[in-house]
Amino acid sequence: MAFMIDLTDQRFQIAANEDVIDFVRRTNPFCHTGVGMLLLALGKEIPGARAYCPSYRSCAYVVLHTDADRIFAIAYGQRGLAFRIAAPARAAAIADGGEPASDIGADWVAFAPFELHARAELHERLARWCRQAFADAQAASSA
Repeated sequence: MAFMIDLTDQRFQIAANEDVIDFVRRTNPFCHTGVGMLLLALGKEIPGARAYCPSYRSCAYVVLHTDADRIFAIAYGQRGLAFRIAAPARAAAIADGGEPASDIGADWVAFAPFELHARAELHERLARWCRQAFADAQAASSA
């Protein structure tokens, strides 16, 4: 069995990604294609967002990142979907159905990627928080 951290591109092993890289190291996350494809679709809606997966063939985790390689979203497991949300918006993200993803890091908020009802509403909620996470990552990279 491959360890995903060993397949992860070294450019992501920077201080800004320490929490999420440690999560990958500890959990060796694979990713269900449904949640991975959802995150890829959300990323395509954001100009400037980049997607990365260490091995699509192995169904490895999927992340979205900035041009500065700062990871701001991750899809993992059967239903794992989390965004890095900066403090000013984190409480609102949790009030909007997110849950702290402390297993990844203090800035991470997890959302249920699938609901049988209100699919359009769910997609818009996920897209909104994905955009927020990208904006926060961009701001942190330029600070």
